[in-house]
Amino acid sequence: MRLKDYDVGPFIGLVVTILCGTVFFLVQLREYYWNSYTIADSVYGSVFYLLTGFHGMHVVVGTLWLMVSLVRLWRGEFSSQRHFGFEACIWYWHFVDVVWVALWCLVYVWFGGWLYMWWFKMWDGDVYTF
Repeated sequence: MRLKDYDVGPFIGLVVTILCGTVFFLVQLREYYWNSYTIADSVYGSVFYLLTGFHGMHVVVGTLWLMVSLVRLWRGEFSSQRHFGFEACIWYWHFVDVVWVALWCLVYVWFGGWLYMWWFKMWDGDVYTF
């Protein structure tokens, strides 16, 4: 952007990122539909839906912002001097990505899956023993 070298690369990057955000959200909706628990079933269900729901909302906002940035890029509204909206969008999207890595480790690996079961087997059912 700063070098004014945006023939095709940023367009392809934005389109791919928008598709990834859309696919992520659709997979999350599918997961919500097929889950065997609801938000009212347990503490895990409440925490799961709260954390992943807020993250999904931020993915939707980020994807819409990327779409707006794509249209602005297409119209040539960004330059080497004026591109704060695009840069802010990129920073927002990266923040959403980093939050997802932390949420995935917490919700899927630790509380709901592999690491929890390993811990459970290691301590013969007493998962709170350190």
